[in-house]
Amino acid sequence: MAVVKAVIVAGGSSSRMGGVDKIFATIADKPVIAHTIDAFERCGAINGIVLVLPKTSLEKGKELVGKYGYKKVEKVCEGGDTRQRSVSNGLKEVGECDFVEVHDGARPCVSIEVIEKGIEEAMREGIAIAASPVYDTIKHVDEKSMVKQTLDRSELRAIHTPQVFRSEIIRKIYENPPIEATDDAGLAEKLGYPVKVYEDAKENIKITTIGDLAIAETILLKRPSAAK
Repeated sequence: MAVVKAVIVAGGSSSRMGGVDKIFATIADKPVIAHTIDAFERCGAINGIVLVLPKTSLEKGKELVGKYGYKKVEKVCEGGDTRQRSVSNGLKEVGECDFVEVHDGARPCVSIEVIEKGIEEAMREGIAIAASPVYDTIKHVDEKSMVKQTLDRSELRAIHTPQVFRSEIIRKIYENPPIEATDDAGLAEKLGYPVKVYEDAKENIKITTIGDLAIAETILLKRPSAAK
């Protein structure tokens, strides 16, 4: 049986939230980050969790773990000044395992099915990342906002988390990252690793603005376990 550890990264500044700390904002009777942890805590395929938070939120995070009795959270650690550095800090706290699943703490509506699907795909391919089709027409523009070309949206995907890696792969790419990337798969791609994309659930939204809190709450309240 493969050992899978999750790194939940919540080190952002919430700069687009008008001063609201989105990770600890309450929706469906719990902080956002609690809903995110809940999914991994309940998932039978996950053996342990490392929670990465800003320095100013470390104590609040530890209190939350105690309050909700999370058994799988092995460590609450400090993030870095970028998402990439936060993931790197989290990886240092992950013990021996076969796979590492990285997830954004600001995606509280992730389902157990999506978590498990990523693990299944990574077992076959080495790396698997959640994504959704792009339905808008996407145009490539120049520095003057003039259209250079219209991209074929059938070949485009919006990339989300979870992103799942064989442990040896993600540790290797973080030994000496080739670039500063906005997602972990970008580092793997740069080093030539093949990356499998699997379809995410539409409900797995990322909370970026105040309005997203209400949308996430609506999604969570439809789930019987959300407010427990």
